[in-house]
Amino acid sequence: MTDTRSERLLVSEALVVPSGVTVGATTVEPVEARRVPGFVESAFSPLVKAVIDRCLADVTGGAAFGEDGARTGLVLATLLGDSATADLGSRLLASGQVANPLLFFQSVPTTILGVVARDYGITGPTTCVALRGDLRGEALDLVDTILDDGMDQVLLVGIDLAVDGRSLSAHAQLTDERHVGAAQVDTAVAFLIRRADSRPRSAEVSVAPVTDEHLSAFGNLAGLVQLYLTVRAEREVPAPGTVTVDMGSALGERRLHLLLEVS
Repeated sequence: MTDTRSERLLVSEALVVPSGVTVGATTVEPVEARRVPGFVESAFSPLVKAVIDRCLADVTGGAAFGEDGARTGLVLATLLGDSATADLGSRLLASGQVANPLLFFQSVPTTILGVVARDYGITGPTTCVALRGDLRGEALDLVDTILDDGMDQVLLVGIDLAVDGRSLSAHAQLTDERHVGAAQVDTAVAFLIRRADSRPRSAEVSVAPVTDEHLSAFGNLAGLVQLYLTVRAEREVPAPGTVTVDMGSALGERRLHLLLEVS
């Protein structure tokens, strides 16, 4: 592993799995994501809004960021994006029916982030990326780069919907030597990450590459879900330490140290 490293402050995190799921000894309770006005049919947008609301609940109390909004970036990482809307829209097109503009699936990720930006007063850069393999390394590397470019904080969302037959076929065409199984459950995970001030580094807890079979249901989100579970367990100890993640991406390899903020 290279000596390239970054230290960031992990302020808050959230995991939403509408069906609920048990991961090893941890049970993630089911959460019903409420409908978002202006979006139809798919669980994608409600899931994005639900996980962000949960992640920011103790940070903003549901209010806008205020002045911090201009220094906040948004990143959404996914494999297949809003596959439900893509599937429905393509079926209507193939059957010769009139296209519904609300089913233009490529607009959904940026549009729901626009809703989030409006609600929380976020005016920093917005980025949506579709990534192959485990999303963790590439997504966190992108967050790190945005912070290096001048933002004070970045809200990262990883999301994928459970695959159906057509999505599974598309996924098979996208796989490579970094093959990761497709998600079996609707899942969204979010992290609010800030620049870290100078402070003595506490004891470190490393997040290893994903090998736990209990995480296979999360597909490409498995690495981010594992990070969430590691952080939540570390927050339960009397003096939370630093969670360390080894990241590999197109920018090379580096080590990310996430200092856990204690309220």
